[in-house]
Amino acid sequence: MAESVASLLRRSLDHLATEVPESYHHLLRVLGPLLVEIEVDGELFWMRGGRRLDVTDSGNGAAGARIATSRAAILDLLDDEMALGEAVEAGHVVVRGSLDDVVRAHDTLMAYAHAAVRAPSVPGLLEALREGTPGR
Repeated sequence: MAESVASLLRRSLDHLATEVPESYHHLLRVLGPLLVEIEVDGELFWMRGGRRLDVTDSGNGAAGARIATSRAAILDLLDDEMALGEAVEAGHVVVRGSLDDVVRAHDTLMAYAHAAVRAPSVPGLLEALREGTPGR
């Protein structure tokens, strides 16, 4: 059985904190206290900033931004098969929330991507994400 996306995200954040701490702290500052609800292929979890980035199975509050997508869409974005704007327009990524919260979630995603490319362990986690995606 494939590892959950929430588990992969938790592990990647632990690696970022250890391997690229400056980028991790930048990511914390960008997200701030925003609670983001994330749904990937029906798997629901939440991410919140603060003193550290937490990924939980319970939101414990109203999410400021909500994102729904699939593993396949995430991989299409990471593999540069589709741009984020195209994915949103095509409905492969659905984002809801106030404009400020959606912009903060977007900026957090960009900060995460910039940190992840610098962390040596992330390619292995990407392979684990691929293992759970049919046809990948």
